[in-house]
Amino acid sequence: MKHPKILAAATALPARRYRQAEIRDACAEAFPELLAVPARLSIFENAGVEERYLAEPIAYYFDGKSFEARNDNYLRRALELSKSALSACLARAGKSPEALDHLLSVTTTGLATPSLETRLAREIPSSPSLQRTPLFGSGCAGGAVGLARASELLRGRPEGFAAVVSAELCSLCFDPEDPSLLKIVSAALFGDGAAAVLLAGADAAVERPLAEVVASGSFLIPDTLDVMGWRFADRGMKLLLSPDAPRVVEDNARRALEPFLQSNGVSLEDIDLFLIHPGSLRIIEAFERALGLSARDTLPSRESLRRYGNLSSASILFILEEALGRRRDQGALALLAAMGPGFSCEMSLLRFL
Repeated sequence: MKHPKILAAATALPARRYRQAEIRDACAEAFPELLAVPARLSIFENAGVEERYLAEPIAYYFDGKSFEARNDNYLRRALELSKSALSACLARAGKSPEALDHLLSVTTTGLATPSLETRLAREIPSSPSLQRTPLFGSGCAGGAVGLARASELLRGRPEGFAAVVSAELCSLCFDPEDPSLLKIVSAALFGDGAAAVLLAGADAAVERPLAEVVASGSFLIPDTLDVMGWRFADRGMKLLLSPDAPRVVEDNARRALEPFLQSNGVSLEDIDLFLIHPGSLRIIEAFERALGLSARDTLPSRESLRRYGNLSSASILFILEEALGRRRDQGALALLAAMGPGFSCEMSLLRFL
């Protein structure tokens, strides 16, 4: 059976890069009442993050800007990064924007109507007949959701081309007036960035595809709506993140992934490469325990977390870009998986070509 193919992937980052220690010190100065306890400062040391890229200077985030101002900034930055990532992705594949039949945008950290991919279609520029799909609210699982939806669209249009663009400005959701410790967790963990992936249908005329999407699946875990998400408050989007998230991942990762793989004729032992969303160091370790993996198996996730922090939906596509850029044996299998709001596991089985 022929499957949709991945032709290229590319990423884009803001210009400002900060070491974790810089962000920690800024938070300690701004919120002495929260970080007077040394154990709380260790949140930064134990996050598995060494550096991140942020859309604005650190001082910007402590000014108490309104949600309207932050969301306006989100739209501007998201469009800039999306255009950069998609343009680089198309260039790598040797395709023009007019070749696209479908453009999907994935985001969770800002609101826009007209949606991001509609604005992006005018920027590249694209064909007036380009079909567009916005995907909002899938959080950390969003990149995996976008990849799955794009491949499913191409199964119905085997000669077509589709691009997925994920843009997340996590830092612009930071609210210094939030009294909870969760704002410190978010300050220690999240970063900004965008990624794009270009796919072609099984019958599209392409020269050097990198991989194919064999199958995609989803597993919705019962009674977990409060594990992760956003609450829309007076000052904008307020992060919801339960400390039980790693336990939920550990309890459910195997029962989500094993049946999916078995339905496609493979097992966990057949997987050559694990591409797992780096929600946090504790989330990565929960996947390791659940699936019997080593830190070496999850090195792509650990490295992405170390270099960029958690980029919400974009992280899994950053990891995919890195994997596609390395030489792989033909036929090698990769399992791409991400947990996100719902609480759900979104997954795809990839084969390198």
